[in-house]
Amino acid sequence: MSLPEKEVFLITENDVCSKLFQSAIDTQTNLIILMHHNTPVLFNKAFQTFTGIPTAKMFLREFGSLLNRFVPHDAYFHAGKAENQDNWTESFLNLPEADRVVSMINYRAEPYAFAVTLDQPVEEYTIVSFTDISQDLIKRIMIENDVSIDKESGAFNKDYFIHTSKSFQNAAEFNKKAIGITMIEMASSDTNAEKYLHDFTSSIKCNIRQSDMLVRWEKKIFLLAYLVESPENAMKFSRKLLSVMSEEPFENLKTISMRLGTSVQIDQEEIEEIITRAESALRQSSDTSKTTLL
Repeated sequence: MSLPEKEVFLITENDVCSKLFQSAIDTQTNLIILMHHNTPVLFNKAFQTFTGIPTAKMFLREFGSLLNRFVPHDAYFHAGKAENQDNWTESFLNLPEADRVVSMINYRAEPYAFAVTLDQPVEEYTIVSFTDISQDLIKRIMIENDVSIDKESGAFNKDYFIHTSKSFQNAAEFNKKAIGITMIEMASSDTNAEKYLHDFTSSIKCNIRQSDMLVRWEKKIFLLAYLVESPENAMKFSRKLLSVMSEEPFENLKTISMRLGTSVQIDQEEIEEIITRAESALRQSSDTSKTTLL
């Protein structure tokens, strides 16, 4: 039986059930594939979007086996680790669960890492689900390599934030909130800023939530990322932060001039654009007693 015949058989044998199944998997954010004898026959919308290919038929014509999409890197499962490439799922299921990870590249040539689960509810058929763990993997690698924290200040490292900022965008979307970015500058001499650097960081961390991220952005500038319901709430939060930072036990920070610039995400705006506007707001906030919103 040829592939097109198998596709027609699968979809038309019970049209109502096939439509219900397609609808069910299309609601999932994971990439999901239905395979028959290790051959993909159905994709959900998430997988179609990721690959830029709308049907299994076109996918097979372009790539052949699904196995060919897995990046051949030793950190992940790939074709070279399958004893029998025509039945690669058997080798995959023999792996410990923690090692059932693959890497694939999307249609824009961006690499992703996925935890993969296989389910075989009916003989000859396998449901493959890919859960995106790219951000978790990046965080783990950077933490293991001891590059997540800026040692001088105790805030997060700028590179760590840049590499993991997608998690913040995902959290905002999931919680139906906007990302707020507040840039905070120690507007004083380098000597004075260096003297009180750790206290400065600690005073901010004492007044924010655990889910907020404080990042050392430049020598005397910090970036604070958080989720917020409105620009008004972001301004209230920023102004309150400016007023409480030099309270007990950080009274010595009263000798440090500070200024803030705040920006709030508009629609699905990328985090880089929010940061750019926050930096502009900071430059416009020449008065150290106020915070500017852009």
